[in-house]
Amino acid sequence: MTKSVLPLALAVGLFSVEASLAAVPTLAKTFDTNVTTVGMTSSQESKIQSAERKIRAVIGSEEFRTRVLNHTYAGKKQFLSNNGLTNAQIYQKILEGAEKLTPTKNNAMDITVKLYYQNSSTVGYTTTSSKVINMNTKFFNKYTSSEVAHNMMHEWMHKLGYSHTSYYTSSRIYSVPYALGKIMNELAPKY
Repeated sequence: MTKSVLPLALAVGLFSVEASLAAVPTLAKTFDTNVTTVGMTSSQESKIQSAERKIRAVIGSEEFRTRVLNHTYAGKKQFLSNNGLTNAQIYQKILEGAEKLTPTKNNAMDITVKLYYQNSSTVGYTTTSSKVINMNTKFFNKYTSSEVAHNMMHEWMHKLGYSHTSYYTSSRIYSVPYALGKIMNELAPKY
């Protein structure tokens, strides 16, 4: 009897692994990045390309899906400044990739990254009227590609229509841009 239980246990274990992998939607596995760069050196472009690879891998992972779906704020599974959406709806919006300025659901991050320099604490910024994400070389040049992926994810969340306060509050880190940037920052080094 022990011999028949072991193969069953192995089969159940394999099924659990397969079921876990099946939980990641096809849109996550096929997520793409369409990043245009402006005025970068070849080493800066290489860092962006590495960040893109990490973003695709993270978004395609089960761990990312789980972290987004289980994110909590104020004791509930939710994000701050969530535009009235559930965690599952926010995850779906990420996978659809329909930016406010280009609302076609194309399953991709569509951005232009432009570098600038300013001796300030601002890592980067974007505006609602432009596809451009501006990244401060004061930080960009010393950041790893995982940290660049973190910043790109944060700014892209603005492109998807999410916001946060422009001033520091203890709850701002729970907003969609900050929380998703943090999740990216924690997972990207694995890829």
